[in-house]
Amino acid sequence: MSSKEPSETSEEFAARVGAILANGFASLGIALGHEVGLFDILSDMKEPKSSQEIADAGNFKERYVREWLGAMVTARIVELDSTGENYFLPPNRSPALTHNGKLSDGVVMSSLIPTFGGNVFGQVKACFKKDGPRGVSFDAYCASYEVVGRMTENYLEKNPIASLLSKYPDLTKRLDKGISVVDIGCGHGLTTTELAKAYPNSTFCGVDLDEVSIQDAKDKAAGLNLTNTEFIVADDTKLPADWTNKFEFAILFETLHDQAYPDKAIGEVYRILASDGVCLVVEPTSFSKVKDNRDKLEGIHVFYMASLMFCMPTSLYSEGGMGLGAVWGWEKATELITAAGFKVCTVVQDLKTVYQHFYCMKK
Repeated sequence: MSSKEPSETSEEFAARVGAILANGFASLGIALGHEVGLFDILSDMKEPKSSQEIADAGNFKERYVREWLGAMVTARIVELDSTGENYFLPPNRSPALTHNGKLSDGVVMSSLIPTFGGNVFGQVKACFKKDGPRGVSFDAYCASYEVVGRMTENYLEKNPIASLLSKYPDLTKRLDKGISVVDIGCGHGLTTTELAKAYPNSTFCGVDLDEVSIQDAKDKAAGLNLTNTEFIVADDTKLPADWTNKFEFAILFETLHDQAYPDKAIGEVYRILASDGVCLVVEPTSFSKVKDNRDKLEGIHVFYMASLMFCMPTSLYSEGGMGLGAVWGWEKATELITAAGFKVCTVVQDLKTVYQHFYCMKK
């Protein structure tokens, strides 16, 4: 036991746990309202409306809408007018709840919670047993992956990757002039296409193991009329043999911790970079010790749970998977990147955007 025991009583602790659980149910309601568009409907209404009027505006069944409104009113998310019969969303709450809200990162993340229910929850539960499965197949997370894609898109809209690169002027000068870039674990091509637009003189290659994501990335690039991108399906632990020393810049945006074999993946990145190549690894901000995360990072439990339900089981599913998890911390990340042969020149922990980045060069 710690030499310093928590000061709260058993009753106070039970009340705190109860509040956490109650907020968990409220999160489901927030996710549902966001997904079906009820918050957008309420935000667009100029005056309080009845449950029937709100239902009609979205072509919904009134009974379901009324029950949802009851949950949101009692959770102090939606308000009632003086009659107690009509509902409204205060204007100051819209930015955090609507699809186009400037403060909606949290509500987008709430949509991840329902995807962990049912089959996924049961599979992760089974993994706890010593004789249970190693992990959970990525195929079980189709709905989760779609939400993660939206979360990434939402983040990049407010924090363009080009702005992140502006911290490294030597790199941006090279990108302006024209270099070859590889985006490892590119997913739907969000970072790849953004950089391709920002730096038309450079060429960009997005790599991902998921065929559907690669096709989405190709479609996105075509829709933007980009001519300096290509996307290929490949295992980033076994990249093409003829890629040795091919690229001058590699970016890994929130992908390294998800890998079953991140040591092999970063080793391949080292191989395919030219002698003067640089690498930027972007990961969730965290420390490698639980105590540091508890004391220094507010709300980090969200990342622990997302990692437990998604990142870690998919990594451990593969034989010998490392299962780093999303909260592996900058210390372990630096150790793994350095072991691959890189010199970590800069580590920036951005508490505002919840990401830390590692700017690396070949030794």
